[in-house]
This record gives sequence, structure tokens and C-alpha cells, in this order.
Amino acid sequence: MTAAGGLLRASALLAGFIMVAAGAAAAVPPSATAPALPDLGSAVTVSRLPAGGTAIVRPTEGAPLAAVELWYRAPSIGFGAKAQPGLARLAAQAVAASKPIIGKSLAQTVADAGGRLFITVYSDSLEVSALVPATSAGDVVKTMTTAYFAPVLTEAGFTSAQRDVAAEALFASVDVETVVRDALFAQLFSDGPQHFPTLAPPRALAALAFPDVQSFALRAFRSPNATLVLSGAVDPNIAQAAATGRHELDASAEAPLVGRISAASSPATLASVQRSGGFGWLGPPIADEREATAMDFISDYLFRADSGTVVAQAARRYPNTLLLGGFITLHDPGVMFVAYGGNDGTGVRKLVTDAIAAVQQPLPPATFAAARAAFEFHLLDDLQTPLQLADSFGWYTVEGNPPYAPGAVGDRGRYFAIADALTPEFVAAVARKYLGRTPATVTLAPYAKAAAP
Repeated sequence: MTAAGGLLRASALLAGFIMVAAGAAAAVPPSATAPALPDLGSAVTVSRLPAGGTAIVRPTEGAPLAAVELWYRAPSIGFGAKAQPGLARLAAQAVAASKPIIGKSLAQTVADAGGRLFITVYSDSLEVSALVPATSAGDVVKTMTTAYFAPVLTEAGFTSAQRDVAAEALFASVDVETVVRDALFAQLFSDGPQHFPTLAPPRALAALAFPDVQSFALRAFRSPNATLVLSGAVDPNIAQAAATGRHELDASAEAPLVGRISAASSPATLASVQRSGGFGWLGPPIADEREATAMDFISDYLFRADSGTVVAQAARRYPNTLLLGGFITLHDPGVMFVAYGGNDGTGVRKLVTDAIAAVQQPLPPATFAAARAAFEFHLLDDLQTPLQLADSFGWYTVEGNPPYAPGAVGDRGRYFAIADALTPEFVAAVARKYLGRTPATVTLAPYAKAAAP
């Protein structure tokens, strides 16, 4: 399982790192009317933004910090027939870096407040977030929504974004988790945003044209397509500081994309900067809350970084090998993935396959009860900070099921009720249903010296 109950987040500073999630090939027609606002409990204020879109505010006690996040449903490869990997990331960065005619850029506003700005792009969605002193939250809400609801891109901002995203792409190209997960998604999906990496190599990024970036920004970053999430030491009415947006455009949000699953997946061997590999399985959609929660439980029990049973075994037997994994809760379908790196791949692969086979049988009652208690503790532990809470609400909203998001009312929300009701037999049945299938597999071998980029 992943932090925030299914969200795999890799945020970064403006020149940082980025990660993935899922997408699709065929669009579902948008609704003619705005959906009803979700009920997320008395601690959460949910409202409609002036020009469409949703605002979610979850005040918390503690440090005088605030998380301000904008989430969008948008394909990382663009809206056109030709895939342009990296387009969404470049557009989001260019908007943040562009200085408007009056005032400062979003990046400068956050920096001047002493905060940190993050941009995270997934295959079919993206997030712009800032962690700032609570006293600056209103100004950042206004600046962020002004920048994205009516994006003004400058040549200077575009050039700066090209430089920073190219550096980010270089980091991603040597990150085992990123490389393996991109390869697994390419195996599991035949096309659509999830078939492609969210970032392209620097040369391909340099080929993305300013008009394409501008066109993407104007379509994707509309208020009706936005979810504004705020958490921390904030007033419940802080969303009123948001800009009004562009009323003249289509008032509907971008529709979710339905993933096109590969008809068959053969083991793939690819070249990379280091020896690594992984496994990938398709899982339940976010709408099937019981099965998705069971998959979260399985990923926590087996692959949580600090306590997963398989991770712990690998650390003891193969101390120089990296092993990580998790279930990514998505619109449809979700994905379970495992990535490993190092020279002991054969032994690690056997640990993983043996554990996946074992979890398809019910755990002993005492073992299961302890694992479920640990799972719920880990969930609560992963929902302590304003950014973690905001991520949870943003992710589950953009994937289409905000009431299922952990963190609305501590351990009393819908997610925890489902977790409490899990049984060994049900978890084993879900494991057989999804993990009993032949997984997508990738093996990455080091480049020959002459072929290395």
C-alpha cells in the first residue's frame, strides 16, 4: 500500500522529482451538470468555486502551516492524438514560473513567503501544491488560482521550465522506482497516458513547442476542471480567496479516461542505468471500495517500506538490494507494482512470488488481526501533516471517489470502517482474484558501456 491510503506521491521542488499513476484511452462523456458536492464530514468544508470546480478545506491543529493544492484531471501526454510525454509537466511548471503583467509569479510568491512549491504529475492527473506559513495561505490561494485559472505563459517562464523539467527527467532516468514503474505500466496498458512515462528524455522535452504547452494549459487548467484542497491552520472559509476563473469556457470538468488494457503481456527485458526489475498486476477500481482496501492491506502487509514482511526478509537476506511496492488506487483499474534493484534479483524475485502465492490463502487469525491493526496505525501515521491530508483528499477526488478518502474524520470515516471489516478470507479471495494472474514483468539490465546515454 502507499501513503495516504493508496496515493503514490513523489512531490518535488520546482526543479525536483516526479512520479506516475494511471490514465486511459477512451473518454467517458462529461456530465451536463456539475456533480453534487461530496459530504466529507463535519470537520471538512466543501464548496463550489465561483467559476466551477470544487474546494475542500480541512483545518487542523498544530504548527502554523498550510498546504494549498490544485488538482486537475489531465493526461500527461496532452489532449491530442499524438502522445507528447512531458507536456503536462512542462505546462504546469511554465505557468508557475511565468511572471504576470502585474504581480509576482507563483514560484516567487511561495519563495518569498518562505514556503515550498511542488509539482507532481501522474499519467492522467496532476497536482500543484505549496506548503507555506499559515499567515500566507490566503495570498497563495489567490496567486495560485489566478495563475492557473487564467494562465499567462511567458517565454521566460517557458525557458525556465524547460531547463528545470529537463533536470528532473535526468533524475527520473536513474531512479529505480520510476524506471521500473514506467516499464510496468507500458506492459500493462497498450496505449493512453499510462502507456507512456510522465516525463520524456531531455531531447524530447526540448522539442515540445511553446504553442502546444500554451494550448494544453488553457484547456487543462480551467476552474471547472479543478479541485482546490487546503489543510492546516486555515480558516474554513479560506477558499473564498480563490480567483473567479474564466466564465466564458466550457463549465464541465475533463472526463475520466478508461484505461485500455494490453491483451497480453510478455516478459520484457530492457536496458537501464542499473540492474533492476519488477512485477505489475491490474487491480480493482476505486469504486470497488472493499476490494481496493483489501489490496491496500496486502501492499501494507507485504511491502511497506519500514515493516512489510517481504521487505524485512529482503533486508535480512539481501542487504544490498532495494525492494519496494504498493497498490495505486486509481479510477479503473488500480495497479499493484513491485520494484527491486541490485545484484540479488533472483533471490528477491523468489521472495516476492512466494509471498504473493502465500497471501492468496487466509492468514491465521492472530496474524491477520495484528496486521490489520498495524495497517490502520500506518494509515493514521501517514495522515499527520497538512500535505498528507491535502494529498489524500485531492487524490481520491480526482480519481472519482472523495468520500472514500482517509482522513476526513480520523479513524471513523468510510475507509476505516471498511478496513475494520476486512477478514482473512475476503483478503485472500481478493488476492487470488487479482494477484493470482500472471503479472507483467520487466527486467532491466545495465547498458553496455558503448551504448550508455
